[in-house]
This record gives sequence, C-alpha cells and structure tokens, in this order.
Amino acid sequence: MTTALDIISDSLSEARVYAPGETVGAADSALCLRLLNRMMDSWSNETLACFATLTQSGVLVPGSAAYNVGPGSTFQATRPINIADGQGAAYLQDNLGNNYPVDVVPQDVWNQIGNRTTTSNIPDTLFYDPQFPVAVLNLFPVPTIAYTLYWVATLQLQEFPNLTTVVSLPAGYEDALVHNLTIRLKPHFKGAQIDPVIIELASQTKAAVKRTNIKAVESSYDGVIVGKASGTYNIYRDGRGSGS
Repeated sequence: MTTALDIISDSLSEARVYAPGETVGAADSALCLRLLNRMMDSWSNETLACFATLTQSGVLVPGSAAYNVGPGSTFQATRPINIADGQGAAYLQDNLGNNYPVDVVPQDVWNQIGNRTTTSNIPDTLFYDPQFPVAVLNLFPVPTIAYTLYWVATLQLQEFPNLTTVVSLPAGYEDALVHNLTIRLKPHFKGAQIDPVIIELASQTKAAVKRTNIKAVESSYDGVIVGKASGTYNIYRDGRGSGS
C-alpha cells in the first residue's frame, strides 16, 4: 500500500532534490503528481505495462451492428485501449448460457466483407474501432437477437487521484514507478542528479513488470493444410531416413 506522495518523495530523494524525510513543497508535489500521472498515461500505451485484462460485456440490440463503448454510450463500459484479437477473443452468450465464438479481426479483414447488411441470429465477426473518447464495436452479420456480447479488453492504467489516497499496486510496480519518475522529474529541477545506477534500475524494474505481464499464446494450425511428417532425403543412403 502506498500513496502518490510516497512515490514522489522517494523519487525526489533519489534525484537528490530533497533529503530523505524532508517535507516536499506544495508546488513541487503538485508538479510531480502531474508527471507521475502523465507517466501512467504513457505506460497505458505499452500493452505489457498493463497488468490485467478485463472481460467486458453488453447486450446487443436487434438490427444494430455498431455499438459505442464509453461513458454515456450504448455499452456503459470503460473505453478499452485495445481488445484481444483472433479466434475466440470474443463470444456471444444466449439466454440459456450457451457460448458462440466471435472472431475479432483487424480493419483490413473487416473491409473485405462485401455486404455488411446481412443479418443473423449469431454474429461471428467483430471489428474494434478505437475512436476517442468513445470507441466503436462493429459486428457482422447484423444481430437479430438480443444476446450478450463478451470481449477481452486492455484498460488504461488508473491515475493517482491525489497525493494522499492510499492505493494498492501489483508486485514490482511501486519500485518501477519510483525509479522511472526519478528520471522524468530531472528536467524540472535544477541541480537534480541522477545516478547511473538509478537509470539501470528504472530499466530493470520496468522490464521485470513487463515480463510478469507476458501471457503465453498457444499456437495452432489447420491439420488439413499441414502435411504429415516424413523422413528427409539422406544423400549417403540415396533414400529417406536417418543414418550416416
């Protein structure tokens, strides 16, 4: 458990702007809070810096193929930075709890769909258009039943609301925030000194967070188009198989 002021105080101490335990001035703490939140906002664009994904959902409207996502929108959910793609990255659920896979495709694939006015009880293709401040989920075919759509979203890292609110961070984040904020604040404080060790720690701790956030992706292939294994040609035996 920590506060923004704890992180800021440690960073200013690392930069030798303030002595350990010295009270940080109001103007300096306000500046550093802005720098800290700007850094959190920047890290949100780095997928591996985001420690969790969230399954979001919304109830479809029969006859509607496009759904806004964001405050005051059709789907009242936080606007995702991006959503998982590929087969099974999203799904529909009917009123009996049965799930139907929905493929999340990029725009170039979406653009190749010839007639997007086709209707179906169960849409099977989704294109996420990350417009700002409200994003758009596009479905094909156009749904005819109010099933529930689920998708896996990567959300923006939350900013610190103020200096004193206590927050809980996943393992390793506080260390990474302190060292990286130390580097960020240097141009704003005359006389700030950044030890090369801090620069190395900033890189190492952020890398450690990203390694933890890596999610293994299991590859798959269509067995129909992959030939069965066979022996290789052996030049010594003038035939297939191993040997010397």
